[in-house]
Amino acid sequence: MSIKIHDISMTLKNGMLTYPKDVPFKRYRQRDMDQGDSSNTSAFETSAHVGTHVDAPLHFVNGRYGTESIGLDQLYGLAYVVDCRGVPAVGAAELEGKVPAGTKRLLLKTNNSQDLKDHPDGPFHKDFVYLTGCGAQFCVDNGIVTLGIDYLTVDKSGIPEKAAHHALLGHNILIIEGIMLADIKPGEYFLACGSLKIAGSDGAPARAVLIENFTV
Repeated sequence: MSIKIHDISMTLKNGMLTYPKDVPFKRYRQRDMDQGDSSNTSAFETSAHVGTHVDAPLHFVNGRYGTESIGLDQLYGLAYVVDCRGVPAVGAAELEGKVPAGTKRLLLKTNNSQDLKDHPDGPFHKDFVYLTGCGAQFCVDNGIVTLGIDYLTVDKSGIPEKAAHHALLGHNILIIEGIMLADIKPGEYFLACGSLKIAGSDGAPARAVLIENFTV
């Protein structure tokens, strides 16, 4: 049985969906062969939390480590995609009985997935499906080391309390946000998430893929 590789990353481009108040992604040509330069060279301006990206503990816990110190074993390994469509928020009740014992990397497929596929340029929807505090505590209690969700943030928008971020990052559980799971069936895959290694950064863009039929 041959493997199949699924790209679950958002494409970084000018005008793409951006979290409110974050610096939007902007790419421009620093050198341009059409203008007589010897090469084409791009430069970027962006928030660290753009598109598909990883949150390091430093994002919500002062004094913790940034993206340069992320353990690669958290971003590479077997992962389980759980179907959470049809609910406005994912709590412990929505995860109980759906997550196989021993799961370390958990990816949530919600109603956000189709919206992210259909509207990659926005607008930002404040009523997206999020992870509740008790959902995050489920991850802590069940030994999850990495949690992925299919929108730009794991917490409910517009409220000061960020229970999921604090619970997960406080226990060094990495968060992958902005993954695209619309075309991914629930089940087990091999996750390979190449988060950029940026010194002192609370987050970093990433290229994430799921490998189907991977054997170890």
